[in-house]
Parts: sequence; structure tokens; C-alpha cells
Amino acid sequence: MGHIYVKNLSLSLGDALVLDSIEDFIPDGTVYYLVGKSGSGRTSLLKTVAGLQLVQKGEIVVGGRNILRFNQKEMLDYHCQCGFVFQNAALISNMTIEDNLLLYFRYHEGLSTREGRKKIMPYVEMFQLENELKLRPASLSMGERMLVNIIRAVMHDPMYIFWDNPLANLDPVSKRNVRTLFGELKARGKTMLLVSDDFDFGCRVADKVAYLEEGRLLFSGTPSEARACTLEGFQALFHQE
Repeated sequence: MGHIYVKNLSLSLGDALVLDSIEDFIPDGTVYYLVGKSGSGRTSLLKTVAGLQLVQKGEIVVGGRNILRFNQKEMLDYHCQCGFVFQNAALISNMTIEDNLLLYFRYHEGLSTREGRKKIMPYVEMFQLENELKLRPASLSMGERMLVNIIRAVMHDPMYIFWDNPLANLDPVSKRNVRTLFGELKARGKTMLLVSDDFDFGCRVADKVAYLEEGRLLFSGTPSEARACTLEGFQALFHQE
């Protein structure tokens, strides 16, 4: 669809100002890495740009169109171009893992179970989840649920992918596989917004780094510029380990 412009974006939840006049530009094909402490507004910004959270003020212009003005069909079409990796996995608890994954293809593309399985199996095999397909989410570890969550986000070849701390709760092998997948998607020119507490990984894959503090965007630039940034809170995050 094209570049993403975030213009004067503000979000309040109750009495709390979660996002405060955010302005930034994300070129098509960019990996945009959001850095900040817990509660800084990173997840809220992901959700607003993905069209999952309504805001009180501002614009989110994607491919020349303000998604905040979309009607229901236009928003559904936009969501079909997006994939979202939720921090808590957000799988449907009363459906099997296979049915969780096939739901998109059945509902949006009208594929049969056999056709849908052809779409999901390369990712299922990548993460060695073949034996978990007939189980329900409660039977999986948090790390396994995160892997299913990642498969669901990328399996339909979306243009925009939103990653909310995807490496959390993963074992070393799974982390390596996710990093490999992320690199492949980056090479294919996907526009990706990333929240991750793994700063080495984030800066390695990022084209642009943004720093949020108490809902305000205080820095946006290249990874090398980020390393040289003198903001105290920003540098404390990079050197906390």
C-alpha cells in the first residue's frame, strides 16, 4: 500500500495520556524499531497504526489514505494486509491450533482445510509444531503459543507486520528461527514495526529507531544515530544489561 505517516497522533485511555502528539514517517519496506520502557506507549502505537486501537486525535496515513477514516469494509481490507504478533499470543482458546491458523484462510479466502494446510505447513514445520496442531492453546507452553501467534501473523503474506516483543518466552533455538524468519521478511521488503527488549537484535534489523518516553516521541533516526543519541533514558535502555 505504501509509506506510513503518523501525524499529531494522541491517545488517551481513561485519564491517562498514552500517546502525546506523535509525528513520524515510516518509508515503505522499513523495519521501524520502537524503544522505550514498559508503559512508554510502544504497544499502543503498534495497535493504532495497525488499526486495532482508536485514537482521539491525529492521522495515520498509509499509502496516501488516512486509516482512521476507513469504513468497516476498508478497515477489514487493511487488516487483511497486516499481520500482528500479540505479546500475549491472543489465540482462540476453544479452537485447536490448526483451526486457529486456518481461520483466516477459511474466512477471508474461502480455502478448504487441505488448501489452507498447504499455506501453514511450511511455517509449522519451521518451528517443529506438527504434533501440536490438534491441541488447544492451553496445552502449549507460552513459547509455543508465541510461535503459533507468529505463524498466524505472517502466513498470509501481509504487507505490514507488527511485532510486539516476539522473542519473549522463546528458547534459544526458537529465537534463532524467528530471527531467521524476520530476516527473510525484511529481505522481501516487508514494512515491519517492532517492539523488542532485545536491543542488539532490534538495532541489527532496524532501518529506523524511535524512542518513546511517557507517550512522547523523543528521538527517531538510524541505528547509528541512535547509538550516538545522548538522551539519558534512551542510553540507559541500551546499557541496562
